[in-house]
Parts: sequence; C-alpha cells; structure tokens
Amino acid sequence: MRAAADLGLDRVMLSCDEHNPASARVIERCGGALEDVRDTWLGRSRRYWIELPTR
Repeated sequence: MRAAADLGLDRVMLSCDEHNPASARVIERCGGALEDVRDTWLGRSRRYWIELPTR
C-alpha cells in the first residue's frame, strides 16, 4: 500500500475470487470494504476498496 500512496493514490481497489475466503479475510483485515460481487470472464469476483492514509 505504501507504493500506491507514494503514487498519490488515496484508495486502491482489490479483488479476489468469490470462492477464496482466505484472500477475502486478508483484504478485510487490511481495511477492505466490500463494494460488490461481479461476474467476470474469470468467474465471480469480490471487489474491495481500501482507503490509504494521508501523509
């Protein structure tokens, strides 16, 4: 997340497969807020946003 903040981003979007609860837990523990679950060409995907700290 530091690299994203260094680029001036204030938030980042992360996604994981709907059937990957371990990745979803890691994202949620890092502050990820679930936006939605979408159908993609790779299957269903959970989309999260993480707000980055301001400097």
